[in-house]
Amino acid sequence: MCEKKLNEGLAEQAIKEAEMLDNMYDQYFCKGKAYYRSNSPKSAALAFEASEEYADLPVDQMFSILYKGISQRDSGQIEISIQSFSKGLETAKLGNSKYLQMEQRFLYQLGKSHIALKNGESALEEHSKALTISSNDDERALNFEGISLAYGLLKQYDSAIEYAVKASNSYQRTGKLGNYADIEVYKSKFYFASNNSDMAIKTLKTLEAFSIKNGGKYYEAKSLIEQSILYKSIVVNDNANLTLSKGLKISREICATDLIPAKVRN
Repeated sequence: MCEKKLNEGLAEQAIKEAEMLDNMYDQYFCKGKAYYRSNSPKSAALAFEASEEYADLPVDQMFSILYKGISQRDSGQIEISIQSFSKGLETAKLGNSKYLQMEQRFLYQLGKSHIALKNGESALEEHSKALTISSNDDERALNFEGISLAYGLLKQYDSAIEYAVKASNSYQRTGKLGNYADIEVYKSKFYFASNNSDMAIKTLKTLEAFSIKNGGKYYEAKSLIEQSILYKSIVVNDNANLTLSKGLKISREICATDLIPAKVRN
C-alpha cells in the first residue's frame, strides 16, 4: 500500500502506510522514499539507514546504502555521502562481479559527490571507472556527462567538450531530452571558457531550435537566457537585451521562476 501511495504521488499518506507494514525493511525503505519525495532528504537518509539493519539480502542492503548516500548529499552532507557510497562499493565488490551493476552505481554517485565538492581529479577517476563497467547507453551517457563536468572543473576544456558531445549524442539516442538540453548548456559554457564564443552561442541557438521543435518551452527559455548572458559578456548589448526579454517572457508564461535572474524578478 505504501508503494501504491508513492506511485500516486501521495508521499505523506505513504509514510503512514509504511508504518503499518510488518516487514521492518520494507517499512523503513518505503518511508525513506516517501520522505525523499516530500523534499525531506535528511529524514530520508535516517530511514534508509534504519532499513540497512533489517536487510535480508546483500542487494537490499546495497540499495539502502545507495539511497542513503543520495539523500545525504541532497541534504548537504556531501562528505558523509562519499563515506556511504564507498561502503556500498566495497560491499558490492564482495560479490566478485555478481553485483557489477551496483558497483557502477556507487562509482557514478561517488563521482557526482566529488563534482559537488569540486574535486575534479577524484570525480574524473570515479566516473572513468564507472564508464568502464557501464552496461548500457543510459549508464554510459551519465558517465560521459560526469567526465565532461570533471574535465570542466580541471579547466581542460577540450576534453570537457569532447565528453559533452559524447553525452549529448547518447542522451539523444536514449530519448533523455532533458539531460540532453542540460549537457548542451554546459557544452556552451566550456566553449566560452575556451575563448570560442561563436561556438558557445551556436550551441545555445541549436538548443533553442531543438526546444522549439520538440515543444520544450523550459529549455527554450533557458537557452535564450543563457544566450543573453554570453552576449552581455562579449558586449553585444542589443542581442543580450533581446534574448533576455524573450527568455523572461517564456519563463513567466510557464511559471519557471528558477530561470529568472534574481535581479529582474518581480
